[in-house]
Amino acid sequence: MMHVGVVGLGKMGSAIARNLLTRGYQVSVWNRSPEPVAALAGAGALPQASLKALVEAVDAVIVMLWGDDAAREVTLKQVIPAARAPKLVIEMSTLSPSMYETLETAASKQGIEFLAAPVLGSVPLAQKGSLTVLPGGSRTAFDHARPLLESLGSTVTYTGSVSASAYLKLGNNTVIGVVAETLAELLHISERAGVDRRTAVESFSGAFGRVANSKTQQLLDRDSEPRFSLNALLKDLQLARAAAQAVDVPTPVLDCVLPEVQSAAESGLGDRDYIALALERSGETPS
Repeated sequence: MMHVGVVGLGKMGSAIARNLLTRGYQVSVWNRSPEPVAALAGAGALPQASLKALVEAVDAVIVMLWGDDAAREVTLKQVIPAARAPKLVIEMSTLSPSMYETLETAASKQGIEFLAAPVLGSVPLAQKGSLTVLPGGSRTAFDHARPLLESLGSTVTYTGSVSASAYLKLGNNTVIGVVAETLAELLHISERAGVDRRTAVESFSGAFGRVANSKTQQLLDRDSEPRFSLNALLKDLQLARAAAQAVDVPTPVLDCVLPEVQSAAESGLGDRDYIALALERSGETPS
């Protein structure tokens, strides 16, 4: 098994290191603050005095940092310059597409393999090895890293490129943000209207699931044959906005969505399925 270095021992990085230890990997660790290093040393990890020492000691380096600035200072300026072929650097931090590309270019010049591999999932899933991992980079690097990645995630989806990995991770987290804000808005309205909270939570949560499950194949097939028309959705959104106003609740999410739906309906898509809105926005021609 690979000797793996983990750089960046926040909650996710520490959970990843612990998971690898339970699976029998030799794990070296480094962090800017010493407390997480000491905790993992107690679990069997090997503390390294410096980043350079860690990179030289291991076969693969997993980096889990906060963002672009940290990756620039740690991965770009320290990890990659210290690496020599056939080292493998796996950047699991959530970064911008351009930063992943910068790191990949630097790694290529150094002659080492590089993957962007952001993850979806929580700290408990990281500790169990049940994350969703989105690796992108060369196929050679992915094939080399795959057994290690499969120790970290129950789902490993090769995206092809480092920028694709970035867009998929950021897109998934955008869904989280939009859903959270939409739920906040809907629960405020329903509670102001006297709807039981449990009933509202279960109903709205079910609605998100129904949309995701029922529209996947239509999106893949570029199919906008009407099941629920955009005109019908527009009518109901207008009713929803009036209902929210009646209980004096602001609707910032709905106020953003409603003009887009109205514009699409007026452009000639009104009789198509409401999923035509997503197809049009993505540059597809709804069928």
